[in-house]
Amino acid sequence: MPAPSSNSGSSSAEDDQKESVYYDQATALSLSPHLETQVSSILQVKDPLDAPQFDPTEYINRLFPNEQAMASMDSVLGVLRSKLDELGIEIKRLTSEQLNKGADNAEELKKARKSIEDLFIKIQDIKKKAAQSEEMVQEITQDIKSLDFAKRHLTLSITALKRLQMLVTAVSQLEVMIQKRQYKDSAQLLQAVLQLIQHFKLYKSIPQVAELSKSIAALQTDLNTRALQEFKSAFNSDGSMTGYASVLHDACLVVTVLGTESVNSLTDWYVDLQLKTYRNLFRSGFEVSDLDNVSRRYAWLKRTLNTCDEEHGSIFPPSWHVSEKICQSFCKITSDDLKEVLAKKQQQIDVKELLKSLHLTIEFENQLSKRFSQQSQKDDTHRQPFKFEKSISSVFEPYLGLYIEAEDGALAGMIEEYKTSDLNLELDATTVVLPSSTDLFYFYRETLVQSARLSTGKAFFDLCNLFGKHLDNYCTNVLLGNLPRDEKRPLENEQIRFACYILNTADYCGITTLQLEEKLKEKIDDKWKDQVDLQAQRDNFLNAASVSIGALIRGVLGQFDPAYQAMAKISWGLVESVGDQSSYVSDLQSCLVNSITIMGKTIGTKRYFRTFCDRFVEAFVTRHLANITRCRPISEVGAEQMLLDIHALKTTIMDMPFMGTEGSVAVPASFAKLVNRGFNRMETLLKAVMTPSDPVEGFIESYIFLIADKSTNNFQKIMDIKGIRKADQPQVMEAFQKRISSAETLADSSDILGKLDLPATNVLPSSISTSFNTIANTASNFNTAQFQQLGIRSAVGQSTSMNSPISPTGDGTAKGRLNENFRKLVMTGMNFRKDLQERREIASRQAKPT
Repeated sequence: MPAPSSNSGSSSAEDDQKESVYYDQATALSLSPHLETQVSSILQVKDPLDAPQFDPTEYINRLFPNEQAMASMDSVLGVLRSKLDELGIEIKRLTSEQLNKGADNAEELKKARKSIEDLFIKIQDIKKKAAQSEEMVQEITQDIKSLDFAKRHLTLSITALKRLQMLVTAVSQLEVMIQKRQYKDSAQLLQAVLQLIQHFKLYKSIPQVAELSKSIAALQTDLNTRALQEFKSAFNSDGSMTGYASVLHDACLVVTVLGTESVNSLTDWYVDLQLKTYRNLFRSGFEVSDLDNVSRRYAWLKRTLNTCDEEHGSIFPPSWHVSEKICQSFCKITSDDLKEVLAKKQQQIDVKELLKSLHLTIEFENQLSKRFSQQSQKDDTHRQPFKFEKSISSVFEPYLGLYIEAEDGALAGMIEEYKTSDLNLELDATTVVLPSSTDLFYFYRETLVQSARLSTGKAFFDLCNLFGKHLDNYCTNVLLGNLPRDEKRPLENEQIRFACYILNTADYCGITTLQLEEKLKEKIDDKWKDQVDLQAQRDNFLNAASVSIGALIRGVLGQFDPAYQAMAKISWGLVESVGDQSSYVSDLQSCLVNSITIMGKTIGTKRYFRTFCDRFVEAFVTRHLANITRCRPISEVGAEQMLLDIHALKTTIMDMPFMGTEGSVAVPASFAKLVNRGFNRMETLLKAVMTPSDPVEGFIESYIFLIADKSTNNFQKIMDIKGIRKADQPQVMEAFQKRISSAETLADSSDILGKLDLPATNVLPSSISTSFNTIANTASNFNTAQFQQLGIRSAVGQSTSMNSPISPTGDGTAKGRLNENFRKLVMTGMNFRKDLQERREIASRQAKPT
């Protein structure tokens, strides 16, 4: 900021330099925005120019908000100049005061430095005196430390000597007790000796301690030998005890102190002695060792365990688990023996004998596991008992294939029996599924439980595969094999009901197969768990359900054959008026209601009944469309009658979802949509047929509006169904092609007619057809007078062709007379031909010589 003009040049330069220094210091010590805000709030700054975050642009905009305010700019500039002058004077005053105070501050700074130096010298003196005091304390306490170390060493020496004295005394007493066979006291004293000798591990280099250690080791060996000798002398070769149990019990206390190795050595000798008789009695080659005598093996062990528990139980400490070790060795010996027996009889093993022995073995293993697990819980030592499961039964595992083969044969026989048994059953209203399915899964459950007891490994996995194999066999040969095979033969009520039972059974088998798979995975070992999969079998049952639905659809449609034959016999090209629904419709409705009611009551899963209804609608629409095409030619009135018939059928089919069910329910929207879509196809076709062919342009426009495609093949089908004369069809087709040439939005082919095939009509034999044509042509040449000579009235004087349809539209009375005259004309022609033939025969007979 510039200084006031009243200052001299040199003074102004010095002031500027000082101000620059202070400015730099103020910039270096600038506060943060947050701190400046806090300082402003404390100082309560009111002038915007004093604000820490002063914005000149905002300040100027506030002074001159618009162009009118610019007129007072000179006054504002005057105020700002006066403000600048005041600030310059204030800055100069503050600077002078600060410079004047500088000398006083320098003197005070020197005094402060002098005080700090004096304080530092005093601190150094204190440190020296503290070091001297520490040296004095160490000199005073040095002798006390020496005495303390001496006391500690002396205490340790006295303790060691006392322990040594106790050890020597204990060893001497132990030698005497050993000689006197005082094993109980020896056990206690030996334990004390072993604890004392542990304190002299670091002093084994001392000859006296080393000698003492050797003596103790010799005593341990002597005690171990004596204890074993006591047992050997107290038992006979057959394992019966002749000595005193108390002496042996005390000897066991000594052996316990001697350690695990001595305990194992003694128990191994005892176990071998107890099982010596077993080895001799059941050794290989003797009859008693065969597979059928396995129960005698387990009975022998039970007797031996009773003897050991009652007579020898007080000898051994419970922590030795002598009985469990006997059982372990017994299982090992028995496993080896049975493995040898099975290997020798591999080709002659009886399955029943094998399973009986395996059951006894598994039961025996379970008894051992239960017994020793309970003992382990009583001991509360957290020791895991020996796992007796599969300790013997595992040797049977390689031979369980014989069992699987036997089960395979049994299941094959059952399913072979089911093929005929289900057909001969008298099924009542309470039946839901075929009894054979429940029998099969009951057999599966029993076999699963039994097999899980025998093995849960490879043999059990083979059984899982066997289950899957015969589920496929049951599905193919029993369910699908008993479905009606003749697609042309309609199903009777009992056959429909039986097919529904097959559908229910397939659904039940699919659900139960999933539960069976879960049960198998629960039982089998983890190694095979991921390989158990019955998804293929479930898919087969789902397919069987679908095939059952297809058989029901074909069977119901087969019941419609008589009605459709009656429909085809109606001369739809000659229908004169529209009346009530046709008789064939009533037959169709009767068959439909009867069959669907049986299914609604019999099919257990409503989901499958809905599926049947949906698929039946599609099949029915296809079938009915095909029958409509067989009825050609169809007149306009005939098509109108067919529309009436279709509406009656549609009403009945809409009721299908709740036929056979109690109570009324709303028709599912999806089913209603499916029915409407299918019947709309037939209605659209018939509406196209109802359109008169004259004028041709109107007929073509109606086709384009209804069918909405440009396919000449489809248009040809409509002309054939209407019965337009072959001679007139080229002209109509040419007009159609001209019309569609200008239509770009039409589809190439309509779904209504694209897949519709026109079957051959039920035409008369060629000879009769030729005769009819001859009669028609002959009749066309007759005039009215000739007809009157024959006693027949004129047929309105116009020629009639068998190939041209009689249009029933327009004046019903006139057309009715036309149709009546046409029929009379045909009958007259046939009578005329018959008379002519008879006259020729008479003439030929007369011409022959007598």
